[in-house]
Amino acid sequence: MDSFETKLYKASAICDGQFKYLDEFSKMYTFSTENVSGYMKHFDFDGKRLLTVGSSGDQVLNSFMNGARDITLFDINPYAKFYVYLKIASIVSLSYNEFINFFFKHTESPFRDNREMFSRNTFNKIKSTLRLFDYESFLFFDELFSLYDGDLIRRRLFDDDEDRCAVIKGFNSYLRDEDSYNKLKSIIKKIYFKYVEGNIFNDKIDGKFDNIFLSNLSGLVKLDEFRNLLERLDRDNLNDNGSILFGYLWDTKFNSDKFKDDWREIYRMPVVREKLGDFISEHHGVNGYRDILWEEDRKSDLVLIYRKK
Repeated sequence: MDSFETKLYKASAICDGQFKYLDEFSKMYTFSTENVSGYMKHFDFDGKRLLTVGSSGDQVLNSFMNGARDITLFDINPYAKFYVYLKIASIVSLSYNEFINFFFKHTESPFRDNREMFSRNTFNKIKSTLRLFDYESFLFFDELFSLYDGDLIRRRLFDDDEDRCAVIKGFNSYLRDEDSYNKLKSIIKKIYFKYVEGNIFNDKIDGKFDNIFLSNLSGLVKLDEFRNLLERLDRDNLNDNGSILFGYLWDTKFNSDKFKDDWREIYRMPVVREKLGDFISEHHGVNGYRDILWEEDRKSDLVLIYRKK
């Protein structure tokens, strides 16, 4: 794991166009591409411990809004902690519209970039609060904004795959409307999360948890390797009566038997039911991005959940 100074050096080098420092995990997602608010209702957060991945921080923020108070963010992205604290400080410092204008790539037309995105003037409103929450996060972004235009930081350090404004709001309960945002704003100063940088497939995880969110990790590896991860988490890290959200699948129906040979294994549902069937305690449909855009309740996406009895 790199030191803070090395992380800042590499981030600056990437902004300078030295892409030899850019690996597949270096780019952050500005917002989750999953309907996080759509699966929150299937979990109990009151007095529970949560382990989650997700460099956008949306799993942390939505879970906190739903009552989680003991949260561990375990992620391979070296800059995830800095970005989550940037979001938290922004919620404290900015109005709802200011937050949207600072973070959203598109606010009006999906074909025209938002000119206020990562504005240096807006960052100046945030940075004193960011310094109070986490000094390293403040140093990281203060250095970058002093050296580079915000648009360049956004393009070089963040994934370009960002959903439309309506979809991001639909996927995140804290962004649904101004009242929801202000509800989170009123309590977020109490937020605390532990950040652990590492590879969840290889690194030991300390502690026991009631809920574990694995996002779309099931699509990154073969199912046999993913099953090994589930067995280890179940044995070493999941409390009795705990839950693991181990699959988020886009445009997928659980009972579908159709697939192509070049599809990732997690999308071949007959294979999933065979190899991971004993871990599938529940499956639920949630609205995907097309459902939200077209205001349809088709529940095109699928979540797979394991309950430990």
